[in-house]
Amino acid sequence: MKVLLVASLFFYIAGFIDLVTLYTVRGRVSARSAIGLVSAGFALHTVVLLWRSHGAGRLPVVGMDETLLFYSWVTVGTTLILLVRYGRRYIELITLPIALLALSVSAIVLKEVKPLPLVLQTYWFEIHVITSFMAYSLFTVGFSGAFFYVVRGTTASYPGEDFLKIARISVLWGFMFFSTSMFSGAVWAYLAWGMYWMWEPKILWSFILWFWYAGMLHLFYIRGTREKGICLTAIVGFLLTLFTYLGVGLLMKSSHSF
Repeated sequence: MKVLLVASLFFYIAGFIDLVTLYTVRGRVSARSAIGLVSAGFALHTVVLLWRSHGAGRLPVVGMDETLLFYSWVTVGTTLILLVRYGRRYIELITLPIALLALSVSAIVLKEVKPLPLVLQTYWFEIHVITSFMAYSLFTVGFSGAFFYVVRGTTASYPGEDFLKIARISVLWGFMFFSTSMFSGAVWAYLAWGMYWMWEPKILWSFILWFWYAGMLHLFYIRGTREKGICLTAIVGFLLTLFTYLGVGLLMKSSHSF
């Protein structure tokens, strides 16, 4: 399985190099070849996920090693959809390196499959984790769109509205998935510990993140709100996402550590 992971990384890196070349030295490579390389890496990445799922008898979403594997897969998949839907839009220059970093760390620290603890043996846990990391991936895409909108702005030759649209739609869908994650997490907590809420870091920071993106979505409907202000909110939201996932998990003791 590690061989497939390395091969997937190779195709991702080759595709990313082609995309960078496409933007910097026009005419040397085609968008189709770049997308083809990333798609080949995504196909191998999918095989790894299916292989591990078959071996474990469950979805690979337990522990930081597996969640990084899943997060990077969703992020690349969302990026491919955007590439096909919008064409060359620079978003992948941020999302692909982030996915590559996550997949590289996962390949290094990936452990052997172990039986699930009793508290995780429920579909509510899988729904909770899957929707959570789908939201994280969409927040990553939203961050990318917001970043390029702020940095590049809007000109006649550079339609920044596309970046704003990508940021808005990504955050909207991400918020929907994250809301589902919060609900399913509460049900899982009740089944595991007999309560819907616990005063512990992961849950508190998840609620902070949820309220932050809820506030950002409201900004779209407040007359007079500047687009750059909304995009800066998305950028800060991505930093909060990183801390909620990695910072809390690495720096604080939590009920989500297994």
